Amino acid sequence: MLPNTKTVLASLEISCTAGQVNFGAIDTMGWDHLELDVLAGTASAAETALTSLRCGDCDTVPTDVTTDSTAIPFATGSAATSTSAGFVLPALSSTTLNSYRFNVSLIGRKRYFACEMINTTVINAGCAIVGRLSRRETGAELVAIGTATAGCRLVASG
Repeated sequence: MLPNTKTVLASLEISCTAGQVNFGAIDTMGWDHLELDVLAGTASAAETALTSLRCGDCDTVPTDVTTDSTAIPFATGSAATSTSAGFVLPALSSTTLNSYRFNVSLIGRKRYFACEMINTTVINAGCAIVGRLSRRETGAELVAIGTATAGCRLVASG
């Protein structure tokens, strides 16, 4: 019998320095849905911005989101929305941990799903990219309960 879910730690950085690229890739072969959490510790009150948060998919093992994968606009953040960025990057909290959730249908997507976050400042308590693969969608309920005060900065589905 096949398992219904699988959790994958794609990236874990204990200390996130300014300008650091936090990158992770997940092999999604055989799965239908991915709940991707990008987690960041608190930032200094005066320094609460991310430079980039982007996701993409590709057929071969990626080492970089920009050059090795096809961008997925709904899961790519920027200073403003555009055809290549589906959301405006929310500021990092200086008092609570930060969570960005992407509910991704893998049906019709390429084998590898990659994500990278580039921070402009030091992020306290580190950063992580964690994926939960499943045979069917299970993450829609998070949309109803995620709040900014609880540390949820963004929920995007596509």
